[in-house]
Amino acid sequence: MRKFYLHKRNGIYYAEIISNSGVKLTAKSTGTRDRDEAVMIISGWLTNGLPSAKEKSQKTIESKADVLSILNIIKKAELNKDEAMAIVTTLRKRELIDFSVIRSAVRNETLISFLLQFWDINKSPYLKDKIAHGHKITANYCREAINKIKSHWLPNFFNTPLNEVSRSSLREFSNSLKAKGLAGNTIKNIMIVGKTAFKWAYVEGMIPSDPSCSLMNFTGDQVSRDILTEKETEKLFKVKWEDKRAYTASLLSLTTGLRSGEIRALRKKDIGNSTLNISNSWNNHDGLKSPKNGERRVVPLLPQLCVLLGELLSESPHAKNDNPFIFYSYDNPNIPCCSNIFLRYFRIACKKANINIDNRKLDFHSFRHLFSTRMAERIEEHKVAKITGHRSEAAARIYQNHVTARILSEMHNAVAQEFASILNHHNSYEKNYEKTVV
Repeated sequence: MRKFYLHKRNGIYYAEIISNSGVKLTAKSTGTRDRDEAVMIISGWLTNGLPSAKEKSQKTIESKADVLSILNIIKKAELNKDEAMAIVTTLRKRELIDFSVIRSAVRNETLISFLLQFWDINKSPYLKDKIAHGHKITANYCREAINKIKSHWLPNFFNTPLNEVSRSSLREFSNSLKAKGLAGNTIKNIMIVGKTAFKWAYVEGMIPSDPSCSLMNFTGDQVSRDILTEKETEKLFKVKWEDKRAYTASLLSLTTGLRSGEIRALRKKDIGNSTLNISNSWNNHDGLKSPKNGERRVVPLLPQLCVLLGELLSESPHAKNDNPFIFYSYDNPNIPCCSNIFLRYFRIACKKANINIDNRKLDFHSFRHLFSTRMAERIEEHKVAKITGHRSEAAARIYQNHVTARILSEMHNAVAQEFASILNHHNSYEKNYEKTVV
């Protein structure tokens, strides 16, 4: 069987080499006009393999023949879309291509339109499926995701087709966020908006692979929320507050570690003799929903706070309603007060107490951090977590049991001792606030 055919083109000798399987390779130039020299060059190819200028390496005759056979099969085979996707996916997994191929139905869709629909709670098949399977997806979370798309993804991928999004373009995007000075955790939250969508699209067969897979996260530079010092906290609750709801909410968060949404969701039936039942949280987009992490819990309630909550209920314009919100709004009995009220009057009280909050990451949520920090100095961390509802993967196994009466009692005593100086200043709330209608 012949190993090659030799012929001239414009005076240069070309060789058509025959593989052992009988496949004739594409004619390749020897680069010489001398026949004997051409034969010597071809002999070297047959022994050592064919050179490749692009790959700076050599391939065997049989390897070249295999590739040519594959190409011929693809050209002639009657492939459907799924089979074509399987071929592209295989090439992508071998890192031989670095671009996304989309089914014809979404070939012209832009990345931004895809992401916006993906996080639309009313249109997204992904979100509908998650909700149908019992996962907690809130409208507020989806709204925040859409805000991230508009604020960060849109300027970087404006009109970029979905099929042109690559791993390298996503890496450049995340690096550009870092260059803007964003914290690592902030960048992570921005990127997860896209990563979640890419992963779903890949599993659903819309794209041959996930371009965001294994992208590195920025870590170690998350900006921590600040907390008040012990002296500042005492000064803050000595001054007169201008809103009773804000004062009570702040003192409640300080002594229980409750989140703003959990406080706003409190209703009459949640108050016990010495405890509060935390069964809901509130945000303006979802209304009443489960607390963060989806776990209901019981927290200890000091006598002074129990009195304050009772006073708020009696002063509420909706007091005669069945199970009214404790932290009421004046106009609508079906919604609690706005969370901005807590923050607004916290800042006013800080100013009255001569507490400098400029350039400090201080807000209403800082009370929760202050509670957790100071309680952790008195009792075991896992007991504090049972009260605050903190949960991590590592702690999940520890915190899965219901809080016990013994822990409640222990926490009640610890809180009373820790914040005794502040509560002693409280006495009657009439001395600590100037009532202003908001």
